[in-house]
Amino acid sequence: MKKDWVIFVGCIGLFASGFIFARLLAQFGYLPAIYIKWEDKLDIGTIFNIVAAIATALAAYAAFRSADTALSAAKDSRAFARVQTYTSHQQQFDRLLDECQAEMGIAFFRRIELYDKIFPTNRYSEKPFTSCAEAALVSQWGNRYDRLRGAVESNVAPDDEDIRKWIIDCVSLANDMNFTLKQPSEGQIWINDSTYSYFDHNPGKPLYNIAETIHRLARFGLMDISPRRIFARHQPVFLATYNDFYQRIKDGLTNHSIR
Repeated sequence: MKKDWVIFVGCIGLFASGFIFARLLAQFGYLPAIYIKWEDKLDIGTIFNIVAAIATALAAYAAFRSADTALSAAKDSRAFARVQTYTSHQQQFDRLLDECQAEMGIAFFRRIELYDKIFPTNRYSEKPFTSCAEAALVSQWGNRYDRLRGAVESNVAPDDEDIRKWIIDCVSLANDMNFTLKQPSEGQIWINDSTYSYFDHNPGKPLYNIAETIHRLARFGLMDISPRRIFARHQPVFLATYNDFYQRIKDGLTNHSIR
């Protein structure tokens, strides 16, 4: 409303300044003198003309207000629809994470942050909403998993330091997807006797959970990424070396511990 009054006063001021400027030009001889002459009598036609002019002005103002109100309503409607879409999509995302937790025993943290990682533009109303995940990020997760899987499938036996780094890389990838692996109730490896690792005697379960989580997040984001799972028969060298590493920890032959 305040904006309308500013426009109205501005128009009056512009009209008045034009009239004054014309009178000044007339005073200096550049234009003929301008006078406003009022008739002593008003006939019925003049009255109707005045009334019609006033009615036209009021109708124009009403039309302007109506258009302005309609524009504001349309903007409000679009903003409300965008919020509803965003909220519904995020609720579906939360249900997906709940399913992952229930079925795999993992735990997600800072869920909104994870959503913003995968769908970075959806929280901004001035940007288009999308159901498609950030392709570069999800592909990066898939590539990191492939490197972890490649180390497991290798025919070259890893040493203790390789296994330690492999465990840390698995935990790091899970953390980048804002979840923690299921912590064993007993028999867990503690790196350097100070940092829990989520790994016990079976290294396959945490790696499977990482692959499955990537697959589900990618599918929710309409991406066709399905990391290849590995089984015991695919990892004879790695598994034998890992079991030996685990046993030597139990025997106190390393800097790590089992709890």
